[in-house]
Amino acid sequence: MRPQGAPRGLLFYYILHKIASKPTHGYEILQDIESKTDGAWRPGPGSIYPMLKKLLDRGFIKSDSVKGTATAQRVYHISPKGEKRLREAKEIFSHAGKKWGSLRRIFMEMIDPKDLGKFFVDGSRLQFQIAQETFESKSSSLPPGEVKFILREYALILERQLEWCNSLLGKLDNVGSEEKIAVK
Repeated sequence: MRPQGAPRGLLFYYILHKIASKPTHGYEILQDIESKTDGAWRPGPGSIYPMLKKLLDRGFIKSDSVKGTATAQRVYHISPKGEKRLREAKEIFSHAGKKWGSLRRIFMEMIDPKDLGKFFVDGSRLQFQIAQETFESKSSSLPPGEVKFILREYALILERQLEWCNSLLGKLDNVGSEEKIAVK
């Protein structure tokens, strides 16, 4: 049994978001999702194309056929109705993201201690990479004062994490010294 790849409704809104960022083909959406999730979420053509049809039928997107291709490839564009729906959804997803983030404690509780190293190191690296990419792609649309505030808050969080880590390392170094003394 495999865990479900993504929450219900995410595909609908991600496709809408992707098309709003630039006109695109259905196959590009498939590749984008797989690439951004390192293969953890792979909706197939049987999910993507019916969703594109649903978005078309509801008037959230429009499509054009690409001339000169062997297959009837379509390029999808966002409609004004789709832009409005996406703006509404972004607020909902900002709150949903916080709720999903809160579920991390449950996932972490279920990790076997032997997998802690991989989870901790790889997870931290990935979390930083995502934070960095997100910040760099979106911060230019914020006022400089807000960007500075966000960076200062993030730096404080990193400093607290570093202090915690160094404290634990110090304790382990002391334990290691005591063990060496006991062995002599």
